[in-house]
Amino acid sequence: MRVLLVDSGNLYRGILQQGVRHFRGCTVDHALSAQEALSGVAATEYQFFVVSGQLADGDGLDLVARLRASGRASIEPVVLLTGNASHELASAAQIAGVTEVFRKQDLAELIAFMRHFLEANQPLQARVLYVEDSRDQRLLMQEQLTSWGLSVAAFDSADAAWPAFQTEAFDLVLCDVILDGRMSGARLINRIRRLPLPQGGVPILAVTAFDNPGRRIELFHLGIDDYVPKPILPHELRARLGNLISRRRAAERGRRLLDASSLGVVIVDEEGFILSLDDNAAALLDGGDALLAHHLSRIVDDPDAGISGTALPTAMLRGEHLDQQRLHLTRTDGSRFPAEMSTVEIEPCDGWRQFALLLRDVHRETALAESLTRARDAAEQAERMKSDFLANMSHEIRTPLSAILGMAHLLRRDGLTDSQRERVDRIDTAGQHLLGVINDILDLTKIGAGRLELEALPLDVRTVVADVASMIGARAQTKGLTVAIEMSDLPVRLTGDPLRLRQALLNYAANAVKFTERGRIVLSVQQLDETADSAELRFSVRDTGIGVDPAVIPQLFEAFRQADNSMSRRYGGTGLGLAITRELAALMGGEVGAESTPGVGSEFWFTVHLQRGALAPAAPSLAPGDAEGRLIRAYPGLRMLLVEDDDINREVALEVLSDLSFRIDIAVDGEEALAKARAGDYRLILMDMQMPRMNGLEATAAIRQLPGYADVPIIAMTANAFEEDKRACLAAGMNDFLTKPVQPERLFSAMLTALEQSGLIRQ
Repeated sequence: MRVLLVDSGNLYRGILQQGVRHFRGCTVDHALSAQEALSGVAATEYQFFVVSGQLADGDGLDLVARLRASGRASIEPVVLLTGNASHELASAAQIAGVTEVFRKQDLAELIAFMRHFLEANQPLQARVLYVEDSRDQRLLMQEQLTSWGLSVAAFDSADAAWPAFQTEAFDLVLCDVILDGRMSGARLINRIRRLPLPQGGVPILAVTAFDNPGRRIELFHLGIDDYVPKPILPHELRARLGNLISRRRAAERGRRLLDASSLGVVIVDEEGFILSLDDNAAALLDGGDALLAHHLSRIVDDPDAGISGTALPTAMLRGEHLDQQRLHLTRTDGSRFPAEMSTVEIEPCDGWRQFALLLRDVHRETALAESLTRARDAAEQAERMKSDFLANMSHEIRTPLSAILGMAHLLRRDGLTDSQRERVDRIDTAGQHLLGVINDILDLTKIGAGRLELEALPLDVRTVVADVASMIGARAQTKGLTVAIEMSDLPVRLTGDPLRLRQALLNYAANAVKFTERGRIVLSVQQLDETADSAELRFSVRDTGIGVDPAVIPQLFEAFRQADNSMSRRYGGTGLGLAITRELAALMGGEVGAESTPGVGSEFWFTVHLQRGALAPAAPSLAPGDAEGRLIRAYPGLRMLLVEDDDINREVALEVLSDLSFRIDIAVDGEEALAKARAGDYRLILMDMQMPRMNGLEATAAIRQLPGYADVPIIAMTANAFEEDKRACLAAGMNDFLTKPVQPERLFSAMLTALEQSGLIRQ
């Protein structure tokens, strides 16, 4: 760092040099005139200016104005030295761009003022967790932070950063608020603040592209210490980082001073022999004079912690010290206890170097940590048991439900009277309702356990809204309702999870149809904000329905809650849809809300942040029945293996597939499937997952090893509905994953896609 003093005399140069001598790399240059100063700044960059009010060739204020105007001192501090300060001079100095005015007799105050800026420009020397999903911004910022002396651990998502924060020690967190992935930056901040101190109190500097008062207030409520808007100005960021790191170190020094009363101090010489112990150390180690003249290896030796008492003196002589190292120390009676130890070199005695071992008993903290670990393990075990239970219940319900809905579908294909068709429709409606309840419960469970992962796919917002309008259209029409769509100019290149976005909006739209008897329903989407990397969108559904008391709106977004119990009895439903929309919006970096007037109607809305990306691919234009027809025409007589252990589901599947003219063989478990695949030549396999003897995953992995089966499509058709089930199926070598009950159209579409992508010869 360079300081430029502009003064016609030599008196102040020596004073300033003496004042800054402790700052590494800081030099003071001296210009005797304004002209010499202007020539100097043209060739050298300075970080601090001290200008005398009267110069040999002009006025100090005029020089300051010229420095500011030239851009050579656009943001750097400029101090004016004067013999007499006055209100008029202070006003003129402010206009010229002076940072502060000091009288020449107040040099001690000037030196103290300078030191604040000089300290801010010293290497920052801290460990920083940096989270930014834009690769270009992350690489540039990481290079900038490193140049300031910071050690940086950079991550492209909060999902990747969170485990690192839990296992490593950081002095500061620099985090973008809007991030790709399941976890937003705001949620990462919230998780950090929920941790116990001191880890949960690490300074957090938030980065946001959506800089408005509301956003800033939200971030401060979350617990950030400061924020910086995009685009980031390097000088501003460095100042904010330096301020937070200084406050962190001051707080740490204060904490250590408060802890000092419980520290035990052991003084050793450069060879490691104990010279003295204070009373706290004597009590901790159960021995005072008995330890004098003994080597510290008698109390310090913990191979599990990688600490050797024999090697420690040599390390301390090299300047390698311990800082709050957790280890086990040994008392004079041989018993061991958990402790925390730091080492520091102290003043030498008679030319011999000496070191202090600062000891703290942490057995209570260790016991508490172990207790918390046991509680956490128990909670995780309970969560796993709940998830396993729900997965089993889902499987046990979906299996017979698949048979019920499948049989209803087959009955419709037969010649039915109007009365019989109405009864079959009621069976199907009841089954679909039960399926919806199961899916809602599973989704809410996955969200609560942090197991619901969002996809990052190209999407078209217009298509998502149009799909939802189509999905509610038939029921709205039967009630005489009009469905309308309102969309402003929207970005076309967006990336997100179209399935979950559609689900969030459909929950609102389905409720609007349910609670509206006459009038219209309007699906609306508009852009609230945008940056080069992302866009904030607001989705809403307005209706002319029964409305709701505004006082109960907040509780509507809680799971299993409705406005009152009579609503559930009259209209049905579990009260999960709005809660799921709230959680999905949060996963996509947004929030939810509603406005309503009883008897007039309601508007339910949510916001999301979507990343910009490639154009969404055009949706396939297959009408119902098209996939089945193309399978019949393109693959007559194709050999297929159906693997299903449930008799009724097997019967339903065979009947659904009967019109394809495929040659279909049956296997009732994985072992039989493997044997038939080894003996046959199948071009397509439908595989159940949970079966006796050998399950679908094991069977698929084994079939893939058979000659000629590397590219044969294998489609999972299973009652297992969790995302990890899908990942397991794909990892085992399956091409697609269908959850029971499977709609015939969905099954035919998946079969057609898999066959066309396989490139196998049609037969």
